[in-house]
Amino acid sequence: MNRSSNTIGSIELILAMILSGTIGYFVISSDQAFWNVVFFRCIIGAVVLGSYAYYAGLIRREYFQRSVLLMIILGGITLVGNWIFLFASFNYIPFSIATVAYHMQPLFLVLTGALITKEKLSGSLLFWLALAFVGLFLIVELDLNEISALFSGEASSDGSSALFGLLLALGAALLYTVTTLVTKKVSQVPSTFVALVQVIVGVFMLLPFADFGNLPTQTSQWIDLLILGAVLTGFMYIIMYDSFQKLPTSLIALLSFIYPITALFVDHFAFSTHISLTQILGVILILLAVSAVKFNWALPKKEPRKSLKKRA
Repeated sequence: MNRSSNTIGSIELILAMILSGTIGYFVISSDQAFWNVVFFRCIIGAVVLGSYAYYAGLIRREYFQRSVLLMIILGGITLVGNWIFLFASFNYIPFSIATVAYHMQPLFLVLTGALITKEKLSGSLLFWLALAFVGLFLIVELDLNEISALFSGEASSDGSSALFGLLLALGAALLYTVTTLVTKKVSQVPSTFVALVQVIVGVFMLLPFADFGNLPTQTSQWIDLLILGAVLTGFMYIIMYDSFQKLPTSLIALLSFIYPITALFVDHFAFSTHISLTQILGVILILLAVSAVKFNWALPKKEPRKSLKKRA
């Protein structure tokens, strides 16, 4: 792979993950049901992406080949399904546990990528990936009592099964993994066109569930939805999908951990939450793992012991 292409893709994905980390703030600030948030995210994103694609001449007949279009539509279904599953999991399990479960996605991506694309899965890569997971656990500061209740089968506060919430979060991670791999599969198609088709799919999927009786009543709420749709969907998915088409799945997986780091600091500055030394250590471990994969840091190999010959 061209080194400059790899560098551009890395910069794009880092920026996309930083933007992703701000999504939670705008979702909360909009004060809308998650069905409405995702619906308006798709419809505003479709307008932005459609306008850009039209004026850039990216809507071409060759992109409407049946096999290619079906693959993109599949990615759209899994993308929107990923959003729905993740947001729904928050109703059953604590946000911290849902975050950890959802960020099993990098592991799913590496393993699936190794099986499908036959990318080499080295011991060093697995070590850095494991280190990133340790960092993630430190960032979300899991409550051991919550974990114990989750795996003992106790119900959540609304009487629903916590195990169901865990399965929803893991399902979201799997769906996002499929979306990533599908996007890499259609690398011959501009990322803007791919994102456009997928958010249009989302509009039709979510239209029956949108609550038009409880639309935003304040200008600030509409601004939040506009930012979610125009910047955090339109612009973000252009650069994120472009990076997917440039980078190996192993690097995509590690750079995905930038999202929870950003979310941590957004939560601190927007809602004055405390950042502990444990969380800072988690951030350091994740950044170390990302740097290691980006710059191909290999673990030292053990020298095989030489057998001692018996003296005659």
